[in-house]
Parts: sequence; C-alpha cells; structure tokens
Amino acid sequence: MTKKYDVIIVGGGMAGLSSAFALRNSVDSILVCDQYVVGNAFGSSSGSTRMFREMYSNPYYSRAAKISNVLWESQEQLYGKRLRVPHGLLFYGEDWGEETIEGSICAAKQVMQEQLTPFEELTAKEISARWPLRTKPSWQGLFEPAAGAVLAREALNFWETETVRCGHEIRTKVKVISVCDGTDVEITFENGVKVLSKRCILAAGPWSRYFLKLLGYQVQLQIWQMLWAYYSVETNRLESYPQWFCFQEKLKGDPDQGLYYGFPYMGDRKSDRGLIKIGIDWAPEKLKLQDYSPLTNIKIPRELLETLDNFVFTYIDGVKSRVETHLCPYTMSPDAGFVLDRLSNNISIFSHDSGQAFKFAPVIGENLKRLVLDEPLLFDLSPWSVNRSSLLI
Repeated sequence: MTKKYDVIIVGGGMAGLSSAFALRNSVDSILVCDQYVVGNAFGSSSGSTRMFREMYSNPYYSRAAKISNVLWESQEQLYGKRLRVPHGLLFYGEDWGEETIEGSICAAKQVMQEQLTPFEELTAKEISARWPLRTKPSWQGLFEPAAGAVLAREALNFWETETVRCGHEIRTKVKVISVCDGTDVEITFENGVKVLSKRCILAAGPWSRYFLKLLGYQVQLQIWQMLWAYYSVETNRLESYPQWFCFQEKLKGDPDQGLYYGFPYMGDRKSDRGLIKIGIDWAPEKLKLQDYSPLTNIKIPRELLETLDNFVFTYIDGVKSRVETHLCPYTMSPDAGFVLDRLSNNISIFSHDSGQAFKFAPVIGENLKRLVLDEPLLFDLSPWSVNRSSLLI
C-alpha cells in the first residue's frame, strides 16, 4: 500500500524546514524530502550566517521583517539559545535617486522614519572614523543598530531537530521527479517509489522551475550565480569590521554594477582563521541561468574576481588577500520579490528567494503552514503571488 502523509515538503532548506517546524504540532505526519542533505551546499540555504534587518526601501518588506523578528524571538525562547546576533547593519555609499535590488539609502531612511525603526545617519567622515572603510566625500550612511546576522546553520539544525522530535520524517538523498495533483498529491521519487499526501509544499529553491512547469505554471525565473569570497585581514582589525551594504551607481559601459556587502567577524570556523566574508550583490549576464544544475562546472570569470578585488582593496582597510571564492545560487524574479502562494487547493509553494529570504524564515514557514491548514495569513501575501504581472511570461 502506498504510504500517505498529511503534508509532504519538497526541499530541506530554509523554507522547507521552517514550514515543517511551523506545522510540527498541527498535523500527524510530515515528510520532508531533499535530493541531497539538509542545508546542502548546492542550494541557497548553506553557510553559517545570513543578514537580518528592517532597513528596507519597501515598507511591505520592512513590516514583514518586524513580524519575522518577533517570531525569531519566540523561537529563540523555545530553543534556549540565540539564533540571531545583533551587531548592527550599515547602508552606505551613493544615493542617486534610483532603486536597486537592495533598495536605496534615501528610500530606506524614509521607510524607517515612517515605521519608527531606530537608525543613525552618518557622513562619509563619520563612517571612516568608526570603521576601517574608505569613503568618497559625497557618500552617506545609515546604521540600524538592531540588525545583525541570523545563525543560519544553527536555525536549520533547530528546525530539523524539533520536526523529528515531534515524530515526523526527514528523508535525504531522495530525488522527487513528479508531483501529481488530484484528490491527494502523488509524489514519485527517482527510484520509482510513490507516496501520497493530503497537502504538499514545494520549497525547491533553484529547482523551482521544474516543479512549476510540471504543474502548468510558466513564470519568469533566473538563477543568478552570486560571487562571494573570504579575505584575510590584519589581526588587529579583525573585530572592527561592520556588517554592511555599499551602494554605488552603475556607470554607463562599466560592467561593475556597484553593489557589495560584507559580514563582520563572527567567531566561526572561517573567521577563526582571521577571515571576513565579502560578496558582490549582482551577477553578470553570463552567470544568469535559466536552469540550474549544481553538477555544471561554472568557471568564475577572471574579470569578476578582479572587480571584487578592486572594490575590496580600494575601499576596505586592513585586507591582506583573497583566500577562497564561492558561488551561491539566487533564485531571482524580475521584481526581486518572493513567490509564496497556493498553486492549487492541495499544493503551496515558496520560491524566488532573491537572495534575501532567510531573515524572513519564520514568516515564510508560518504562512506556508496557514496556507496548508486554510487558516488566516499573518499578512496580505498578494505582493508575493505567483500570478502577479511581473512574473508572467
């Protein structure tokens, strides 16, 4: 007899595990399945840290972040340990009156004022006096002291442990090849085994296009391979770097799109070697893919590495050398917004993480739970609709 679950979740990353955690006490049987392992290095949920912030240009995202922070606090109380490290976040650089995928300094300031989010305004001189960052005289900054880093790997482990503790099942190294909707949802694995569920959540990250096509949805989606690297720094400066986004206007004809980010010393395995993480928050056209296979050998363009190095050694004091380089897949929508919606009465989805979803994990998981259980949502999800005009092909 085919085994049947109340809920099957396809994908064992941030969205899959946070929704399993949210559902763990509300249904009798959950199966989370992943073709690799939980939080694997091929998806977008790997790594030790992610940023959290309320500093957004879009008030919708800022409000969602506020709700998420309340839920993070509740999860931390249950866990008995912190899942976030509040060390602040600096937005700094140019403000040229246009929005980027990370917003803009001016619009973020306006939203924080409207929503009474505490922040500091800083001049270029004040930024360079406070941190080992070089600035241009025209640059400006905003500092959100309550922002910080989510301990991403710790959060995944917590959600997984709680889900299993409540009697639910997590299967790894099982690849889903078919999702068939009907009275029940039939899931077929690559080995031919079939299972059934009353409800299904698709949380497949960069593999979302495959499942959307299976279910008749044609939407715009690109996989951006985003470059980041570890840099060695002078020991006496190691703990002086902030968490930051830098905004610079893209100049006509210049391939450098001007958006960069960095994490402070976090005391993790890499940082204990005296390393900090710095990345590019844009992708050149050759690293924007329509379909994703982690087995594809993608060579990082030499000129992209040179662009990152040029920024780092021009604008950050105390850096000695680039030690490691990595690519991380961002599942991007044209408007840099998420998809969190029902595809049918039985199937819900989270996709198009756009490289900024982990901070919203509690509201993503809770809203997916409420879609599954037909309960009122935390807030209006229409901006994340799978049917919004900006996604349609």
